[in-house]
Amino acid sequence: MSADPLSSDAFFARLLCDIMIPAEISAAIRAHGYDVIEARALPVAVQQDDRAILAEGARLRCVVVTCNYSDPQSNFCLIHEEWIALGRAHYGILLIPQFQISNRLRRWAVRDRLLNFLNQYSADELRNHLWWLPQE
Repeated sequence: MSADPLSSDAFFARLLCDIMIPAEISAAIRAHGYDVIEARALPVAVQQDDRAILAEGARLRCVVVTCNYSDPQSNFCLIHEEWIALGRAHYGILLIPQFQISNRLRRWAVRDRLLNFLNQYSADELRNHLWWLPQE
């Protein structure tokens, strides 16, 4: 076991997909062997509070996958900055532009890019970082 309290002891990241991520994307990633939790399975109070989602992701040792980066009041870019400033640790945040998953045909390209991304980085490499899903 690593001395780091957030060390996951797992090579592959676990994911917590917020409610903006379609269930079919979560299911497709899960079908490729990844541990994927959906925020829609959590209590409604957590689903509706981005800070609570990140806290739950940290508790469950999951990378939070979300499209929320533009809300001026509460978005994961701001929350990440808050956590880093406070010295709070999390397992990572992966941002996917909403327009890329709004179109049902583009979702499969997102799935493929997401799988490629997850296969390139270990769970420990994702910790405490804010990532953008790379373009094709």
